[in-house]
Amino acid sequence: MPVTGPVCLPEVLAEEYQALRSESSYAPLDPSRPDSALAELFQKVHRDPKPFSALCISGGGIRSATFALGALQSMADKGYLGEFDYLSTVSGGGYIGSWLTAWIHRKGGLSEVVPKLKTDAPKPVGDEVDPIQHLRDYNNYLTPKLGLFSADTWTVAATVIRNMVLNWLVLVPLLLFALMAPRLVVSVTNLNPDYWSLPAPAWWPLVMRATLFLTYALFSLGVYNAVRYLPTVGKISHTQGDFLLYVLAPLVTSYILHCAYYWWSKDPTTFLLEVRHGLISAAAGWLAYLLIYEAFEDWKGFLRQLFGPISIAILLVGVGVGLFSWILLVLIYPIESIDTPQFVAMGPPLLLLGFSLAGALFVGLTSSTLEDQDREWFSRAGAWLTLVIIGWAAICSLVLLVPEIALNWPVWMQSLVTSLGAVSGWSAALAGFSGKSKAVPEARPTKSGSWPVELALKLAAPTFLILLFAALALLSKLIVDSTEPLQVAWLGRFVIVQRSLLAANAILALLYFLLGMVSAYFININLFSLNSMYRNRLVRAYLGASNQDRKPNPFTGFDEKDNLPMSEIDTQHKPFHILNLTLNLVAGKKLAWQQRKAESFTVSPLHCGSQDLGYRPSAEYGDKISLGQATAISGAAASPNMGYHSSPVVGFIMTLFNARLGAWLGNPGEHGDKTWTLRGPQSAVGSLVKEAFGLTDNTSEYVYLSDGGHFENLGLYEMVRRRCRYIVVLDSGCDQDFTYEDLGNAIRKIRIDLNIPITFPDALDRPLREKKKRCAVASIGYSNVDGQEASNGFLIYVKPMCLGNESPDVQSYQCQQIAFPHQSTADQWFNESQTESYRMLGQDTMDEISHGMKEPTLESLRLTAEEYIRRGMGGKSTAAGAP
Repeated sequence: MPVTGPVCLPEVLAEEYQALRSESSYAPLDPSRPDSALAELFQKVHRDPKPFSALCISGGGIRSATFALGALQSMADKGYLGEFDYLSTVSGGGYIGSWLTAWIHRKGGLSEVVPKLKTDAPKPVGDEVDPIQHLRDYNNYLTPKLGLFSADTWTVAATVIRNMVLNWLVLVPLLLFALMAPRLVVSVTNLNPDYWSLPAPAWWPLVMRATLFLTYALFSLGVYNAVRYLPTVGKISHTQGDFLLYVLAPLVTSYILHCAYYWWSKDPTTFLLEVRHGLISAAAGWLAYLLIYEAFEDWKGFLRQLFGPISIAILLVGVGVGLFSWILLVLIYPIESIDTPQFVAMGPPLLLLGFSLAGALFVGLTSSTLEDQDREWFSRAGAWLTLVIIGWAAICSLVLLVPEIALNWPVWMQSLVTSLGAVSGWSAALAGFSGKSKAVPEARPTKSGSWPVELALKLAAPTFLILLFAALALLSKLIVDSTEPLQVAWLGRFVIVQRSLLAANAILALLYFLLGMVSAYFININLFSLNSMYRNRLVRAYLGASNQDRKPNPFTGFDEKDNLPMSEIDTQHKPFHILNLTLNLVAGKKLAWQQRKAESFTVSPLHCGSQDLGYRPSAEYGDKISLGQATAISGAAASPNMGYHSSPVVGFIMTLFNARLGAWLGNPGEHGDKTWTLRGPQSAVGSLVKEAFGLTDNTSEYVYLSDGGHFENLGLYEMVRRRCRYIVVLDSGCDQDFTYEDLGNAIRKIRIDLNIPITFPDALDRPLREKKKRCAVASIGYSNVDGQEASNGFLIYVKPMCLGNESPDVQSYQCQQIAFPHQSTADQWFNESQTESYRMLGQDTMDEISHGMKEPTLESLRLTAEEYIRRGMGGKSTAAGAP
């Protein structure tokens, strides 16, 4: 039976629980009542004699994966690795998690893997694969063979350059198309009798008069809708989109046409002409409202309004609009002293400024008639008007004025600006690639003298954008100036003079648009990004490790059979793997989520999706999403949109440079009914625009998925949601100063979204904070939301650190590398000593925490961890140990 819509969370969890506890019944009670069904399902979980448990492996690139490898080996040695029901991974944790999942799937169960995972396991013999040795061979998974002249190195470089150029074939023409708009306005504005090589055609005066009347009509329409939308006058509910379309757009268009008519006529305007324009337009809009909404319903009210204070205020505003227009057009910005580009760049903004001043006058004149909500409405309208004024002036100046100025600069200045653009672009892109690095808290003191560097880095992105658009505008000008061949006889009698090039501008704009759209149709946004290159190398290094029949292509070194479809992973084999991704909501509508700009998105062998949107079967989602694809997206640290690390300016730059490790996939919710089975967008235009300008949300046909750490970097959130009783977290995020930002972020989101507190008793937390013990134990307050009968959970939080009692080789490496074990996540090229040091530290850490376990159970691990924390800290050892 085909799936007709997204599946809700209770159904997803029930299916997972059933897969993990085949002897129990976890069928959802009533999917039509998701909240009550979820509550009843959790009551079953708490009554289950065999509570659920989870191992969470955090983000942190190959550093986290390698530390976790040692930890997994220690767990195998102690015999409790098979106790975990869930494996929840994020980013780099997904590398090693997917490695383990693929190995278990291919060997037929964890029981077949554990003997080979143990530290004292014999080396494989004959043709048997050695997944651990394979990881050592591919610790440089991006470029296994290092060196300047290595084919692996240049393959990555060639792939990046090729994909970036293909990306530019879509993005650059569309940007040039957008930048043609001011030039087209200049060309239209230049349409006056002097424009034609012969006398103007007979119909030209009619066009001018029609344009004049259209300015009146559009202005009146804007006033009419503004009055309709006033909360206490028209009382018509409307959205922000309605205001932009029916109020702001007519007013802005009216003033653009007003400037064009003024330029066409070449007659100096008079005070009376401008006042007449403002007075008639404003009065007509107000009268139209009264006739339509008041005259036929309440004629007495119509008369009161017609001769009331609002009518007087509108008449005075009309006069004010005319007055301000005359002052700006005649006294401040006289037409005789400027050329067309200057007039187009500054004329409409100045007229809109005059209208804004008249609007302020209207608010003052009606202060005794209108109410606070009306004044708030005018404030919001004024904000949008101000944005249009600034945006128009800035963009038109950049396109029309800056190129002319730049061409007159001396060569040394042009070279200096070019170098500045290159440096600022490189700095901004580098900042984007370090998006997974944690920002420096405001309260943390910075080094003396570092503020100029910090200021320069903050200015790098906007500086690059300004110079980029100026360069594109200059390129557009040079192309336009070289289009004289278009001025040939086939254009007819009305030959275009060189200074206008209306037809050339229109044709070029159309060609830019067509080139961008055609390129977007053929160039898949997911295939031609860093995502595919990154995915292929992760699959080769981690999933290919357990491929017994691996037959790599002798030229490329890749084998398609290394990867596994997510839905084909056997759910009967524990642990059940949950890969944590981030669904980006940079333009989301939830005000409380303005910091996080994201929500949790999970991929499992059964389902893909999020609680808010719903879930779809993994067997069909994203054209049968693979384990490798999910792992790569979960580790997509560098992306234009990065959840709570997102920056609109840096996002645009990373889009330009095609720095996209994430992927666009179909929306699993109702908005994606037609797209959720596809591999990605059929055209890249919408996706590129949304990620470049920070417009990603969850209401489009496609959603942008990136690194799970852009929402929550430990994988803890989804395991608490599933009510796991025992949760072990390996937090290998880069945290050299031990600020525990990822832990704080997870606890905060879990408390806000799930209403479940996670509490660390001081005796079990202080030794970790003082960097004297390697873990802490917390209580997970399920009873806070599920009722007093619910059993609380336990969190064992493990942090990599050097205490001086590690293996000698690990201590030696730490002396050479001071940042160890928190070296930068940007370092994804591990050497042999680095790999072994992190692996051994993970093994030493879990060996120390679990030393003295009485039996291979998670309850025994919890008690042993508490005893370990208290040991030597002056704490009191207890048998119960319940925090």
